[in-house]
Amino acid sequence: MIRQAQSKDKETIVTMIGEGMLWRTEEIGDIVEKATVYIWEENEQIIGCCTYDLNSSGEDGTAEIYVYTRPDHRKRGIGSRLFEKLWLELQQHEEKPTAVMATYRVDHGQGADFFAKRGFASIWGHHLMKYTGEIGPEPTLDVRKFTESDMDMYIQSQSDAYYEVRKGIDLQPYRLADYPEKTMNAWKKWLLNDMREDIYLFEHEGVFVGSLIITGHGEVYDVFVDPVHQGKGYGKELVRFFVNRTLEKGLQPYLVTGTHNEPAIALYERTGFQTFQTTTTAKRDFA
Repeated sequence: MIRQAQSKDKETIVTMIGEGMLWRTEEIGDIVEKATVYIWEENEQIIGCCTYDLNSSGEDGTAEIYVYTRPDHRKRGIGSRLFEKLWLELQQHEEKPTAVMATYRVDHGQGADFFAKRGFASIWGHHLMKYTGEIGPEPTLDVRKFTESDMDMYIQSQSDAYYEVRKGIDLQPYRLADYPEKTMNAWKKWLLNDMREDIYLFEHEGVFVGSLIITGHGEVYDVFVDPVHQGKGYGKELVRFFVNRTLEKGLQPYLVTGTHNEPAIALYERTGFQTFQTTTTAKRDFA
């Protein structure tokens, strides 16, 4: 039977999803906490779930959904029934979305076929990559923390660095600096209030060449080298810095990169990272 999840179900749901998606428990818990969740229950056991969230996608009017069934209960139509439930909920919602996005694994399982049959088209994919080596040579670049006075330079450089990648998958705006004022203000606030101590800037002879953000749980993101300084080996130095600092804390370095970003994938593989999971985010209009 399908019923709406209760607070007492959260731990079971998070554990179940974690069996299939190699995400941090905290990440899954955050999704479950903020979303509307329905579960499929048999004999007092939760064997499937679906979620929808009208605010998590980052796009106005776009709902984000997840559908998951335990592997040993698949091929019984449970996923289809859960999908139909959340679709009906969205149709009747007072804030009816204009589009829906779904994320699922494509390195195993039937997620791709399941969502393709329901009209979803892939818009981008991600590799989860983990480092399996040891501490390596220290970078020769100078490193310092981010300050408020770096804001404009940081945003412009990252905008330039990501332009070709975003254009390649038609992710608009192609330049991050072209986001609406409301979005830009929220990003700047996040950088200053939440991430300031985790952002590292790299310089060569006093000139900024790149940056990255290192989290407290061993992940790096927003890795970029300014286009003016690409092709000089600086990307490898940034990654070495991240790996060494993370290993020193006793954590396993990991990252998520776009499946379309072939230069970045090649860089990470050269520095000792291996792919452990590949996911796709797909989208369809909601009618």
